[in-house]
This record gives sequence, C-alpha cells and structure tokens, in this order.
Amino acid sequence: MKPWIKYIRQLNADKELLSIYFQLRQQFQKEGWTEKDLEKPPYYTQEIMSLFERFNMERKRIGSELTKYFGNLDLSDYMDYIQHRMAEVDKETPLTDKRYNNKDYLDNGD
Repeated sequence: MKPWIKYIRQLNADKELLSIYFQLRQQFQKEGWTEKDLEKPPYYTQEIMSLFERFNMERKRIGSELTKYFGNLDLSDYMDYIQHRMAEVDKETPLTDKRYNNKDYLDNGD
C-alpha cells in the first residue's frame, strides 16, 4: 500500500470529502437524476452547486496536504483512489432509472 493511502486511511482524512459526496448523491436522488444525467446535468440547484464547490475545495485540500507530507503526488493515482472511494458511496446512494419510474412509461407499457 502506498504511504499516502495508508495516511488517508489511518487518519480518516477523506471522511469530510466522502460526507460531502454522500450529500451530493442524496441531492441527485432528491432531484430524480440518473447516472446518465450526471454526464450532462439537466440543471443545477443552489444546494448542488454549493456541495460541488465544497467537494472540490476539500479534494484540493487533501491533495495539498498529501503533497506537503509525501512530495509530488501522481495526480492520476490520487484521482483513481478518490473515484474508488466515491464508487463505494455510489452503491449506498443509487440513482433511479427514469424509464422505470416514469408513470407514462408504466401506463403505456413501452
């Protein structure tokens, strides 16, 4: 295990980042968004924008902290690690598939 990953895990340094991401996913659920919607969001609520800004600030803060203690960090490794952790949150907060939640779809049998 890479030292910086061990650092994050032992200190739970990504706890706030994952908490913010969890809140974002809850907002996506509230809006009825699908995973496909996340590729090109149909709109942005004030709450989503605020959480997204907080998420980016926290992601950068952790990256800076890791660079401070471990020198230059491979950005792609860091992002892979973050995406892996986010995927764990995704499993806890699945998004809907509008095809199956759309009343017209169900009524028409399409």
